[in-house]
Amino acid sequence: MAQRVLWALSSAHIALVGCSPSNDDLPIEPPTSVTKVTSGGFTSPTDAVASPDGKTFYFAAYDDQKEPAIFQTSSIPGSTAEVLAVGAPLASPTGLVLSCDGATLYVADLAAGSADDSQIGGVLALPTSGGIVSDLGGGITRPAGLAMGPDCKTLYATGRTSAGLPALFTMSIDGGSASTVYSGEPLISPTGLHVDTDGVAWVMDHRAAGSAGEGVLFAIPSDGSAANEVASDLRMGTPGGVSLTAGGGTAVMPTRDREGNGQLTIVNISSGETLQLAATDLLDPAGLRTARKAGVFAIVDSEGSAIYRAE
Repeated sequence: MAQRVLWALSSAHIALVGCSPSNDDLPIEPPTSVTKVTSGGFTSPTDAVASPDGKTFYFAAYDDQKEPAIFQTSSIPGSTAEVLAVGAPLASPTGLVLSCDGATLYVADLAAGSADDSQIGGVLALPTSGGIVSDLGGGITRPAGLAMGPDCKTLYATGRTSAGLPALFTMSIDGGSASTVYSGEPLISPTGLHVDTDGVAWVMDHRAAGSAGEGVLFAIPSDGSAANEVASDLRMGTPGGVSLTAGGGTAVMPTRDREGNGQLTIVNISSGETLQLAATDLLDPAGLRTARKAGVFAIVDSEGSAIYRAE
């Protein structure tokens, strides 16, 4: 699998974005270790994000009463998770991303609905200091993954159009109607999402079938002109997760090997060099996100009901 990833990723990214030079002021080195941060008091986490400095993790899961909730925890191993918000309008929180200043958490919720059931799913916002969860609207059906655009003013989301087509959308961080960037095949069930400094959206789709097998990472340029297969035969969890290092240059994806063991697939997007970092404690590696200004990744183990730190 590694060689297939190497050649696909190298050629697709060179064609799309010219290898997106890294920011020399931010960490570009890939993670070399994975450590459990917290477990207990929650089940079935889906996605996690790190504060800009990597010191705090926020994640979506279900509390001991099986209510949908947003938690926060220190990123230090052995920490305890605390509830930041619980219950309606949260229903099935799946994708998370932070504002660039770390003050607002955005949530893609597959099932959040309006009182008259005219809305299925929603993009929500929550201050990281705690408070009211607000609905940003957008009109996206069953939003699953979120990413922040390079302008820090635009949210990218995966979900479905009103006609049921799988799609990539953009919308303002202040809410309002979403715009469709790309919809339809080859996307099937897009979830995990990262947007690089060139505005290229890296989209994970665990049901799409690529040239090497099921589970595909697509690259969609900012003009929505194509959905290019970057890598396939990726045994990702649900939702899938992908993130570049804070300084760019390296893509990190939580996957499983052919024996079902957890791992991080790490790819240098300039050279195409690929390596696998074993993370066998991860039972079902799902969401993943780097800290904006630190070499720290927050990782979700959905089946193991735990949050991990990679660095």
